[in-house]
Amino acid sequence: MDAIKLAVRSVKKSFRVRGKSREEDIVIDVLGGVDFGVEQGEIVSLIGESGCGKTTLLRIIQGLVRQDGGDVLIDGKPVTRPGRDRGLVFQQANLLPWRTSRKNIEFGMELKGVPKEERRIQVQALLELVGLGHASEQYPNQLSGGMQQRVGIARALAIEPSILLMDEPFSALDAQTREVLQCELLRIHEETHTTVLFVTHDLDEAIYLSDRVVTLAAKPGRVRKVIEIPFQHPRPLLPELRGDPVFQAIRAEIWSLIRGREVKQ
Repeated sequence: MDAIKLAVRSVKKSFRVRGKSREEDIVIDVLGGVDFGVEQGEIVSLIGESGCGKTTLLRIIQGLVRQDGGDVLIDGKPVTRPGRDRGLVFQQANLLPWRTSRKNIEFGMELKGVPKEERRIQVQALLELVGLGHASEQYPNQLSGGMQQRVGIARALAIEPSILLMDEPFSALDAQTREVLQCELLRIHEETHTTVLFVTHDLDEAIYLSDRVVTLAAKPGRVRKVIEIPFQHPRPLLPELRGDPVFQAIRAEIWSLIRGREVKQ
C-alpha cells in the first residue's frame, strides 16, 4: 500500500440555524464522523445525495471551515488553516476578468514571490499541459466554459499542490465538453501524479475518473462504503467503458448505496 497522503478521521460538523430566539435555534448535523484515506497519487471521488456534506468536507480539508470534531491530516500533519499544499478547483472557474489566461495562472505564483522569468516558463508549461498554449493572452470573456475550467485547473496546479481538491468542476458544462475534460484530467494526472480528491454527483464520472469511490450517506454525512475501481490506466473512453458489465455493476451498487439500500450479492 502506498503512503496515506490525506487522512480524514471521524470528522464531524454541525451548523446552527438561528430562530427567533436561541431556544428556537436548530442545529443541523452535516457530517457525522467521516473516515477515509487517500493514498499518494490516487484519484478518489466523493459521491452522495445532496445534503451529505461533500462540499463542506472539501472546505474543511482546504482549511476554510473548522470541523467540530475529528482530524484532517496531510502527510500526518493536522490541517488547521488554508495552505499552498492544497489547490482548489471550484464549480465555476471564477477567473479574474481583467487578467489574461497567463496572468490568471500566475496569480498564486505572484503571491508566493516566484520570480517573473520562472513564472513565465512554468505558466507556459502549464498552458501546454491543459491544452491552452494558443490562448495565453486571451481574457476570460474570450474563452468557452471548458477553456475557463482548464485555466482554473492550471491555476490550481501552478502553486504545485500535493493535493488537488475539485468541487464538481465539470458540472456546469455540456455533456460533450464534460467528457473531453474528464479525459484531459486523466491525462494531466498521468503526467503530474498529483493526488486528487474529486467531488461529484455524477456516477459515471466518479467511476471513470477514480481509483476508489467514497459513497456518503446523508443526514448526517458519513461513509457508507468505499468502492475499489478495478480498471487500469490508461482507460478507454467513457462511452466505451460504460458498456463494460463490471462498470454497470459498480454503477448499480453506488446507486443503491446512495439511495440507502444494501446491494444483494
